Amino acid sequence: MLDQGQITKDHFLFESYGVPLRIESNSSVLLKEAEAMVRQTLVDKFCTVESVINPHVFRLDRDGEEYILYKNGERLSNGKVKEPFLRFVDALMRITIAEYAVDCVFVHAGVVGWKGKGIVIPGNSFTGKSSLVYELVRRGAEYFSDDYAVFDKDGLVHPFPRRLSIRSRPKGNEVMETSFVTPEEIGGTSGTVPIPVGWILLTEFKDGFEWKPETLSPGKCVLEMVSHTAPIRYNPKFSLEILKKVSANAIILKSCRPDAVYFSEMFLEFVDNKAF
Repeated sequence: MLDQGQITKDHFLFESYGVPLRIESNSSVLLKEAEAMVRQTLVDKFCTVESVINPHVFRLDRDGEEYILYKNGERLSNGKVKEPFLRFVDALMRITIAEYAVDCVFVHAGVVGWKGKGIVIPGNSFTGKSSLVYELVRRGAEYFSDDYAVFDKDGLVHPFPRRLSIRSRPKGNEVMETSFVTPEEIGGTSGTVPIPVGWILLTEFKDGFEWKPETLSPGKCVLEMVSHTAPIRYNPKFSLEILKKVSANAIILKSCRPDAVYFSEMFLEFVDNKAF
């Protein structure tokens, strides 16, 4: 595990995947909460540093009852409720790391490991990725991520060990609520080493839909994954090279799917009956 140091008086300076970030605040309480958020989100995937050149600067200020976020000097958000404010900061921080990561490519996807091979589920938010990852982990798959698939220069997928996020709508409540659990809390395990990708599952939940997968070529898979690839604007050549490697030896399936509870068991049986 990397040395994660201690927070300084007025800022928290760290580096993750080669991306330097500096969090500042006029509130020591808010700064400590931001540090705790970083440690919980990035686990052992960051280290504190003494100084860096041109970090991405997140400034979190409190002005009376209002919380204000600046990124690199630009005011981006404000609100009066701290929890959603910090969740937005957390998401923006992860996006920044994903876009500028050095020597790896982040793709917005859920990932689990099954018998030594990765199952990668690219997709946008609210398409059912997290619920499917949750059910696969409950059935014995190793948890890698419900947020980003992190691919190295050889096309291997690495664990991104943020806790699983579960969205639900309590009865009588129109607002979705998010809770977080570790794989161990649901009887699962976490992946610890990078693995090759065996399956790429292009899918989303549709109520009552029967899964009828179409097998795609690696070229079509790359086109499908481009829109989910975080650094594609800043490092398109490297991103495309890695996507090609990831897709080259994987079985690529595309279809909408039914409920995650039913589909997860069916899909693992399907995988077991197919050769990688």
